[in-house]
Amino acid sequence: MDRIMKWVMGILVAIAIILIGVIFFLAPIRGGAPVVESAAEAGCLASGGTVGEGLCCASVEDFPNTCLVGACACSAEFSHAVKTCACPVGTCFNGTACSTVIGSFEECVAAGYPVLESYPPQCSVPGGPTFTEQVPAMITAQSCQKAGGHWTDCGSRCRLDNAGKTGVACPALCESLCECGGIAGFQCPSGSTCKLPSGIADALGYCAAGG
Repeated sequence: MDRIMKWVMGILVAIAIILIGVIFFLAPIRGGAPVVESAAEAGCLASGGTVGEGLCCASVEDFPNTCLVGACACSAEFSHAVKTCACPVGTCFNGTACSTVIGSFEECVAAGYPVLESYPPQCSVPGGPTFTEQVPAMITAQSCQKAGGHWTDCGSRCRLDNAGKTGVACPALCESLCECGGIAGFQCPSGSTCKLPSGIADALGYCAAGG
């Protein structure tokens, strides 16, 4: 009888040890890795963010999109506490992960957001701002002469681009140009650059907007 009791007690002790071990490994370890409760939280941590808490508008849920303005801009009486993602400097939480802050048309395009068929072209961040491409201003005779350039109504980009080259046939068409460079040192209006043929000293070139 004593032998049976010892055998039963041994089994019970073994079961208790196993249960304690399971509880230990399944329970959150104090000071260890945090327990991830959502995909948004996992994305925050995986992209270098840290989970915190803040006051956001009453309609906003945990982990709001901080790349957009307004989600956490309500007054205290219309706000409640939600989990937030604090991203590294220069990034914001887009609801999925920390991403680069979009602040220009070029950054919007580089991030893969849609470009609207408009003039000037516009890039729209879904649910956020729309950025317009900065199209260089057209060079006019007045802006050319004011900048110290030489305006001509019968110039040729082809002839200027290919100065000093042989075997290049340029069409006999006149085009209005703001000429630059040359011995006189003609200048271009602000926002444009002087395109000069290479390898020719004191060559005459033309101003290209936004170049």
